[in-house]
Amino acid sequence: MKKLVLALVLVLAFALPALANPFVDVPLNHWAYDAVQSLAAKGVVIGYPDGTFGGNRALTRYEFAQAIARTLGYMEQYVDEAGLASQEDIAMLEKLVQEFADELKMLGITVDDLKAALGENTQAIRALEARVDELEKYAEPVLVTGEFDVTYEAYSPADIAAGKDVATWKDETTLNIAATINDYTIAGLELTVDDTFTTPVVSADNFYIEYQKDEWYIKVGDIGLDKVASGLVLGDYQPDDPDDDDDYALDYEGFYAVYTPEDEDFILKMYGGSVNEVFAVRSEWEEIGLMLTWMPEGPYFYGVNSDLIVSVDAWTDFDEEDLKLTVEGAYGVMSGTYGAAGELWIDASDDVDVTLDAHYVTAGFTPANSVITYGGTSDFADDELGFGVGAAIYLSDQEDPEEDQWILDLSYDWAQALSSGAPTTSEVGATFTFIPSDAIEDEKGVLDINYDLLTASAGAFIGYQKYDLDIEEEDEAAYLTAFAQYDQAVNRALVAGALTYEQLADNLTYTLEGRYDNGGVVPYSVYAEVAWAMEENTTLTLGYEWNTFDGGVGDDDYDFEFDGDRGGVIDQAGTITAELNVTF
Repeated sequence: MKKLVLALVLVLAFALPALANPFVDVPLNHWAYDAVQSLAAKGVVIGYPDGTFGGNRALTRYEFAQAIARTLGYMEQYVDEAGLASQEDIAMLEKLVQEFADELKMLGITVDDLKAALGENTQAIRALEARVDELEKYAEPVLVTGEFDVTYEAYSPADIAAGKDVATWKDETTLNIAATINDYTIAGLELTVDDTFTTPVVSADNFYIEYQKDEWYIKVGDIGLDKVASGLVLGDYQPDDPDDDDDYALDYEGFYAVYTPEDEDFILKMYGGSVNEVFAVRSEWEEIGLMLTWMPEGPYFYGVNSDLIVSVDAWTDFDEEDLKLTVEGAYGVMSGTYGAAGELWIDASDDVDVTLDAHYVTAGFTPANSVITYGGTSDFADDELGFGVGAAIYLSDQEDPEEDQWILDLSYDWAQALSSGAPTTSEVGATFTFIPSDAIEDEKGVLDINYDLLTASAGAFIGYQKYDLDIEEEDEAAYLTAFAQYDQAVNRALVAGALTYEQLADNLTYTLEGRYDNGGVVPYSVYAEVAWAMEENTTLTLGYEWNTFDGGVGDDDYDFEFDGDRGGVIDQAGTITAELNVTF
């Protein structure tokens, strides 16, 4: 502490004319008399209420920080005067600021104050900026976000056969909790409370602890990752619930760890599910990956014989050429099965991208043959040889924001069973997309055509999403969304159109939608809705649907493409809905 006091004295003891002694307990013949007098004249030290300096009293960190704060104010006022402070003086003050960053923060000394006193790019400013960020992070160590949704449904007319005859009241509260434990660790949890106003049911999901420091990254709990390599072994591994918004190729409860040695072109990764699921160790270096995966037998997850799988994959961009190749091969040690997959991406020109892919997977190959709750555990089927080719053709200048965008996507996919040689897939697809240069959010036009060569049947979809009707009133807006689909395999046509009108000043949105389905329980359906944004993050929605249509514009649950599973009119209920949604 004495050294710090001396440093401050040296920084601020600039030449001043002799002044009267401000403190009664500092003798004129004391060795520090001139320095104390100078500091007092500059307002850096003010002594105690009884008029004493307290030179023999220990100086607290808080008192010293106050002196530094006053020093900054003094230098901000006079730093432009020639010869007042040297670079050595400022360097010394920077060190003091770093040492007392916490106390200065408590005194309200900001980064802007430092910039005014010392300049823009000093070490002290960088140090205090980092410390302020850290303090702000810990000011609210627990962050809670969430959503409250309550829905009332009644039926007029009712459809007893569809189970729509009794009014229901449902509510759900979701809390996403993220807690900062220390500099390197955070924890998160999703709490869901259903039926709060009747018999509450509380459930916890998506818990995780995440640690990252130096060479290590470790996450335990709910893991959501992209597929590994081509997904031959770890792709679509325990896919997420389709009713959930999250969509990861690797979604499981367990752990994921990554070790990256410093200054080494090498990465070690570990994947681990809960008991009787999966464990994998993967190393990557240069452009090669090697992975060992253990898949035990279990009725819930795999339902097949256990297997130890060795897989190797490689990738290259050919020294940043307009080509990228990825290949993967895997061998089941215990079953003797194997598989291979590869993909080649080609930037054929400024306007054309081409993709070629192929796979060869023998019968009984564990990842492809496994059975779990929501589909297979691989992007590939076992007992299959297949290939595909696709091309994206840009018919307009993608770099020009003032030009309409026209894109044509072409594809062909073929596959056959290895055991019998019988074709299993042979499909041609073409999608034409139009996006105007002045498009509003999500606006686009689409023509999508699919032809199945095995069944000699076609499917077609044409639609336009959010066509702006360009109302001249500044506080009003209107949009039109419509589509038509025909599925030749079942001779079914679906048509839907929705008109949306917004009163921006009143935060009101009106939607009216009509539907036609020649293969539904009845051919027609109507939907009407009004949504009121009552306050920020708070919306009240009232709606009525006559004859339920699965996959309509108002449902907001379909992709703008041909879909043979689009539901159409599924029952004759008249559904009254009131919903309050609050996000926070």
